Amino acid sequence: MDNKQICPFCQQANQCGVNAAKGCWCLSQTIPPRLINLLPATMQGKDCICAQCVNAFNLDPTAFKHKYQTFI
Repeated sequence: MDNKQICPFCQQANQCGVNAAKGCWCLSQTIPPRLINLLPATMQGKDCICAQCVNAFNLDPTAFKHKYQTFI
């Protein structure tokens, strides 16, 4: 699995389907800009965050930031 298939936060498969015929799951979900901004600028818009991390951030942004503070 290459780096584009790995979530930059949890390091698990991000299930990116951007090149799939039906598109990616993320196209039907809003990714919070505050979550994207936790990534270094060089990774923003290039590395896909997985649905689990998006959901975890939405449930508790403070806990998420604490868990993945290496990006902050």
